[in-house]
Amino acid sequence: MTASGVSRTLKILRDIFKDSLFIRRCSGFVATEKTHQLIPMAKSLVEQYQKIEMQHSVFTPAESGGQFVIHAYDEFVYAVQKVVRDDIQKEAPNLRFDVRVLTHDCSTELANGDMDFVVVYEGFNGKNLNYEMFSETDSLYILAQRDHPIFHQAITLENLSRYTCLEIDNYDDLACPLLVNLCREQDLCMEVEGYTDSLASAMRLLSETDAITLSCNQFTRQFVDMLPGIDYIKLPEELAQKCRIRRRENREIGNYVLFGDTNHSAAFNWVKSKLICGLEREWRIASEA
Repeated sequence: MTASGVSRTLKILRDIFKDSLFIRRCSGFVATEKTHQLIPMAKSLVEQYQKIEMQHSVFTPAESGGQFVIHAYDEFVYAVQKVVRDDIQKEAPNLRFDVRVLTHDCSTELANGDMDFVVVYEGFNGKNLNYEMFSETDSLYILAQRDHPIFHQAITLENLSRYTCLEIDNYDDLACPLLVNLCREQDLCMEVEGYTDSLASAMRLLSETDAITLSCNQFTRQFVDMLPGIDYIKLPEELAQKCRIRRRENREIGNYVLFGDTNHSAAFNWVKSKLICGLEREWRIASEA
């Protein structure tokens, strides 16, 4: 819904219930006691409507409307937008999508239905959360400026530790970069250049310094192919396996579409299916490039 549509609907509801429903505060809107009383009944009505829709309505993408909110790690945003444009909106031109970069743990928003989908390279555990993998993470890459000495050396921890590590970290879920931890385990010292959740900023920083970064994302590698000043090299399997094992200590790695339990409509399920299939295809294309 548009902001004006929300305002009109809220005015109608205030007239019906003779209550302001939401009060503006400096921190945002606060629900009134009447609203808290209405929420359980409203959720029940929505659930009943969804059952009717699923059992008795015929879903036609070309005639379907609505808006979906998708948050994704920076590396996935373009692929998501491409799938939305090429796979979804060609069949369902009236659907609207709000695709944004994910910068925090979104479990609560997903469970509450404030977000429809999240695209990440880890599985998230949480109440009322579901996820489906669209591709596995296998190869890992070291990214650096094109003339970096690392491209002319053996890719060992000892050689890697000579350079600073730039971490592309979407919401600081790791206390320390994986490469830095691996170096410490071998009594090697690797300094941290910094952290960023922006892929564009990371590439600019790499092009101007001797820092390196570790990536497990084929979309990132595909992006680097367009940049004349950045190059990459595949991490040896022994080192890659060590990284995968340590990463799994936090979350199971892979590439996932996450969603909650609040929406079971035919349109939602159709969009989910198209999103998963489209991202799987785009990942495969990027991997084969």
